[in-house]
Amino acid sequence: MTKGWVRGLAAAAAVSIASVTASVAWAADVKIAMIMPGPITDNDWNSVGYNGLQAAAKELGVEVAYAENVTDADAERLLRDFASRGYNLIFAHSFSFGDAALNAAEDFPNVTFMAGTAASLADNLGTYSNPDYQGAYLAGMIAAGASKTGTVGWVGGMPAPNMLANLHAYEAGAEEGKAGTKVLHTFIGSWFDPPKAKEAAIAQTEQGADVLSAQGVGVIDAAIARNVWALGAMTDQNHLGPKNVLTSVTWDLSPLVVAVAKAVEAGNWKSENWSYGIANGSVNLADFHGLDSNVDPDVLKRVNEKIEAIKSGAFEVPLDTTAVQ
Repeated sequence: MTKGWVRGLAAAAAVSIASVTASVAWAADVKIAMIMPGPITDNDWNSVGYNGLQAAAKELGVEVAYAENVTDADAERLLRDFASRGYNLIFAHSFSFGDAALNAAEDFPNVTFMAGTAASLADNLGTYSNPDYQGAYLAGMIAAGASKTGTVGWVGGMPAPNMLANLHAYEAGAEEGKAGTKVLHTFIGSWFDPPKAKEAAIAQTEQGADVLSAQGVGVIDAAIARNVWALGAMTDQNHLGPKNVLTSVTWDLSPLVVAVAKAVEAGNWKSENWSYGIANGSVNLADFHGLDSNVDPDVLKRVNEKIEAIKSGAFEVPLDTTAVQ
């Protein structure tokens, strides 16, 4: 487990003092901390958390701190540690940190806690989510539009509700992209295990899948090894496989972190689930880096139409968390 601190971001504040003076004034009493289950360099879930924290620090001029590679067993201790040191907005950036956040929230009523998920809320505990199943739907469309075999693959971590929502949205998107597209799926039983993800993805290619999606890093390794297409996750992962990663479903956490911090400062924060998706600018598709010609142009046209429809509210991606085998 590693801890890191950014105290005041003096350099960043100095170069943009004119534009952040008001924010620094109102946010002077907000100190934000975040604990993450993996490394901030994973180009995935933990990088998203870290980048969102840093972006909020720059925009608001607040002090932030983080701890990475945090185990479930150590989560509550670290949440309490940050709370006892004056951090009054703390993000438990994992789907498995909910109980730890709930326990810590009970003993620190003046601290606002936000968890990736929690069995129940408290007056000072809320949850946050990215409806990345919206992006998974688009990914399914793109996968179907790029596939030559009519079979695409999806590799997920744990069969938790959010991942089931992603899987089913991906399946629905694939059907929307090209009717009859077959979707293979595998859960690897871990939130971050690139070797297992690679193994599962390679097995899918042996069953005919020529486009792979979901568990970014390992899946991309498999795509490179088998010379098939991959779709990245969480961040723009094209650099991990420039010839194989068509695009990525990205998540920008900074709009949510900034909004929560402003609500805490203003005294109008609510204990609820804060969900920021495509309409909020949090869920996006990354650049295709010149590879879009490998996707059926009609499908790409309809993908863009779906994005606009989601933004306007004219279309809602179906949310389905039904368990699968």
